[in-house]
Amino acid sequence: MIEKEALKSKLKQTHIAVVGCGGLGCGTVLSLTLLGVGKLTIIDDDRVETDNLQRQILYDLTSVGNYKCDVVKEQLHARNNTIEITSFKERLTSQNSEKLLKEATIIVDCTDNYAARLVIDAYCSKQQIPMIYTGVKAAEGHISVFNYNGGKSLTETFANAQEVFQNEDCNDSNVMPQIVSIASSFQVNEVVKILQEASTVLQGKLQVFNLSKNVFRVFDLK
Repeated sequence: MIEKEALKSKLKQTHIAVVGCGGLGCGTVLSLTLLGVGKLTIIDDDRVETDNLQRQILYDLTSVGNYKCDVVKEQLHARNNTIEITSFKERLTSQNSEKLLKEATIIVDCTDNYAARLVIDAYCSKQQIPMIYTGVKAAEGHISVFNYNGGKSLTETFANAQEVFQNEDCNDSNVMPQIVSIASSFQVNEVVKILQEASTVLQGKLQVFNLSKNVFRVFDLK
């Protein structure tokens, strides 16, 4: 495991792409910015809506109607003006993934969209770079890492991936803001562990927490 100063240096040299600027994405990009990541790509084609404000911490009433990427970029630069931020007001697809994800060394999945997850997974598998997945629903969160150090992809791990992942949607599952905050913290922690080359990276494992039951567990994935 690398030391703190070495981690800071490595963060400055790291290019992370975050797909989705909703609840998970807001928490994740804010933490990455405060940690001092050197380059950040953010991808989201949505505009801010009033009902986003409960759990999407980078927006307020003055943000409503604006593109999320534009607001996020402004908010992050207000906290760290040395970070290089590229934003794309586009929906990630198999047709534009090479352009939007180009040169990223880690990709963080902050979507609630099964099709986008497949695109991220396929790109990461092809480029042999890690994909950090997080999903939330009700009081529960799931975190895992795929395609890290030659490890399995999402689709190789889950034969029924569509059934497992497509129903996670913050808007439909009444997820509370504290669930999203904890899940994004776990996600950023995986970024740090990957950069530290830690033995505890969640490749081949699934971290699950349920706040209503006070449960935190890690499961081995086959």
